[in-house]
Amino acid sequence: MNTTTMEKFRYYSRLSILLLLLAAFLLIAGARLYNLQITHGADNLRQAERRLVRTVTVPAARGEILDRYGRPLVQNRLSYSVRLDMARLKKDAHADEVIYRLITLMRDSGVSYEDTFPVTAPPFSYVADMTDRQTSRLNRFLEKKGWVGLSAHDLMTRLRELYKVPGEYGDAQARDIVAIWYEMDLRTLFFNVPAYQFASDINITLVAKLKEQDFPGVQVETVPIREYRTKFAAHLLGRVGQIPEEQLEDYKAKGYAADEIVGLDGMESALEDWLHGTAGKRTEETTTAGKVTSILYSEPPQPGNNCLLTIDIRLQEQVEYALESNILRLREEGAINPKLEGGQAAGGAAVVIDVKTGEVLALANYPTFDLSQFNQNYAEMMQDPMTPMVNRALAGTYEPGSTFKMCAALAALETGAITTKTRIVDKGRYMRFAPSYTPSCSIYRSGGSTHGSLDVSNALRVSCNYFFYEVGWLTGIDAMNDYSRRLGLGVLTGIDLPGERAGVLAGPEYCKEKGIAWNGGDVIQSAIGQSYNLFTPLQLSVYTATVASGGTRYTPHLLKTVKSYSYDETVYDMLPAVAEQITFVPENLAAVRSGMRMVAQPGGTASGTFGSYSIPVAAKTGSAQVKADGSPANGVFVAYAPYDDPQIAVAVVVEKGGAGSRVAPIARDIFDAYFQGQQNMDSLPAQNSLQR
Repeated sequence: MNTTTMEKFRYYSRLSILLLLLAAFLLIAGARLYNLQITHGADNLRQAERRLVRTVTVPAARGEILDRYGRPLVQNRLSYSVRLDMARLKKDAHADEVIYRLITLMRDSGVSYEDTFPVTAPPFSYVADMTDRQTSRLNRFLEKKGWVGLSAHDLMTRLRELYKVPGEYGDAQARDIVAIWYEMDLRTLFFNVPAYQFASDINITLVAKLKEQDFPGVQVETVPIREYRTKFAAHLLGRVGQIPEEQLEDYKAKGYAADEIVGLDGMESALEDWLHGTAGKRTEETTTAGKVTSILYSEPPQPGNNCLLTIDIRLQEQVEYALESNILRLREEGAINPKLEGGQAAGGAAVVIDVKTGEVLALANYPTFDLSQFNQNYAEMMQDPMTPMVNRALAGTYEPGSTFKMCAALAALETGAITTKTRIVDKGRYMRFAPSYTPSCSIYRSGGSTHGSLDVSNALRVSCNYFFYEVGWLTGIDAMNDYSRRLGLGVLTGIDLPGERAGVLAGPEYCKEKGIAWNGGDVIQSAIGQSYNLFTPLQLSVYTATVASGGTRYTPHLLKTVKSYSYDETVYDMLPAVAEQITFVPENLAAVRSGMRMVAQPGGTASGTFGSYSIPVAAKTGSAQVKADGSPANGVFVAYAPYDDPQIAVAVVVEKGGAGSRVAPIARDIFDAYFQGQQNMDSLPAQNSLQR
């Protein structure tokens, strides 16, 4: 073999090896592609879809709210909610179709969903009863877009263009689709949250339909929601909901996410720091359609603490019933005999306080409402002239009428303006400011007679205005107001429940602030609880309890104990807090308390209700004239019992209830409920234990 032949042989040998290697490579690659695309194609497609990873906030269960004996008042239950993944929807070319199909499914299933867009169905106009929240959100949205001043029709046109809603949808359909985009835009522009809760507490049938059909970007989640175990104490317990916009920054500073649920009012709000747990986190791997395929990481949420309140829910029920039934009784009696006072009785409130601790045992309002139906009944309640959502016990301010006379008496006795031996002769008409102003005692106005010569105890027994006109003049407004404040009148009590009002103390300062003249006649009217004095039922109960306790004014409170979520640890105990300690001269206090006892005995203004009552009661009636035009007076009544060993103090106010004696039966029913309950205490568990 010559050299040339050898070189050719070597060349072709190398070429053959290269070709064999290339063929082997192509064969292996082909086999690999066949394996990936044919043999395991379906599996690999599913793997390819597992490319989206997201971190989800897992809400923590709120703590429970219970009464003092562990009876559950507000608990949690698991429910299903529908949330929209806004980022996913905004990328979907068929998002409008998804949204409209979802809306249709909700309506066909009879399920309400979140739609706060304040524009009506065509012909478009802004809703007439727009809430403050809707108004605020709309204004911020329009300012952000630079569309201030747009009509509802023009806004719909702009939004339809902005969200590219196809022309195939009619005006009504477009409005519904736009409303959802608007909700998503609000959360993107102002709250920076990735999703929003579209519908809550949906049933399992609807969950199944959502799972069966293709709704990209629509997620069904299991979340805890509040469940009310009582229809009572609505004003006290309160509601939960999304963080109000005006409080958003404060909550963010505490580490809250913008879409978390918080207490909006009542004890749900007051106890937020105790009830709110710590949200968990979950990192999920999902398909491009939003279906969760695996959990990569999970940090479980930490539930909130459980709070036991000072109220006895059984007593609360009875107080609410007593308030309602007696107001209805007054109306019925007035319909039969128009001459009877109280025929126009309207709203009212009653408060029961533990004299020895300041614990609120019951706090009732009439009319009231059902917390479980609040959203459904909200529009109707807003239009109700009886204002059922107003917490009259804390925020209703009323002239105290003659129930103020104990304060006037104590101020006069303690300052030396009078003594327990001082006697004042009731001459019927008080002539100190004659002839321009000559007020008279009620007994003189009704029949021309007088109460004669009275000491302070008997003046309280018969509620003699003449006696207290003179007492007020001798004492002066400054001293009366000083003791008013010390007894808890006209000042915030400090109760741990939002919404309390301070009321008004009549005096030169108040009149100057309001541009009203103050004169001597106002001083004597203040002494009988008229003039400009305005106090809340809660303040009246604290005042009465302070007299009953001998001068110890406690800060009223509703929180009793905080337990861990598992109930195995006491996190916090609320101890009685003394707001004021008044050292009364024993003889002075005894004279006032004796007068209150005589009010509930034969010859006293509440003898008709308590004259033969089995438990010794100390009380004071009051009728507060609201207007000078002869409108019915408010009925006011305060009392404590037992007289010789005070346990509870009660304050009752009934708007247009007439004389305090007409509303005294409410207090009697409350005492019945409390003391009969005390007799049955052996059948109840110890305080802070649980009833399930």
